[in-house]
Amino acid sequence: MHAIVLFSCNQKKQTKSDVMQKPGKGRYATELIDKGFLKYADSSEIDNLKVQLTGSFNIYTDDNFRIAHIDAEELAEFSFDFFLPNVNRILAKRGVKLFANKLNDKENSFDVLINNDTIQLYNQKDLDNNTFWDIAPRSFFQKVNEILRAKKIDEQFYLLYGGNDLHAILLTDKQFSIIADYYKNKPKEIPYTP
Repeated sequence: MHAIVLFSCNQKKQTKSDVMQKPGKGRYATELIDKGFLKYADSSEIDNLKVQLTGSFNIYTDDNFRIAHIDAEELAEFSFDFFLPNVNRILAKRGVKLFANKLNDKENSFDVLINNDTIQLYNQKDLDNNTFWDIAPRSFFQKVNEILRAKKIDEQFYLLYGGNDLHAILLTDKQFSIIADYYKNKPKEIPYTP
């Protein structure tokens, strides 16, 4: 019995740039990691988070200190205690603390105080048109993003989904671009600006 062994003289060593050119979750996950997506994660969780990212593009875990469940109804009803602890957990890694409460108890007042600045979360027309669940989170996180810019933080909150499933995710522009490209064929999965 004879064995034939074939060798190719044309083999080349695979480089990091070759790996980056491969399509799929792994390439996007690697790009996201390279752009600091796990920068604020606890060091004991980094390996596990990398596996989750490369295996299933899981960007939705609390352990990455980027995403929080908001729930548009809770926000629109001024129940800031529902989500603010999780948002502040994320912001604490960046040296920011957020305070929010309804300005007064008047039923027709939609004003809130966010870190000593007053904004109108929505108005009577938004309430009458039943668009206040969409308007309130946008108004709230536009103000939060202003606070982040004033502190020279290169990240901003994007919103994801809506209604009771509303989430906020804190990303750099480049991280957002990578996620948007990954989900280009699933537009409902792409975070959006408030």
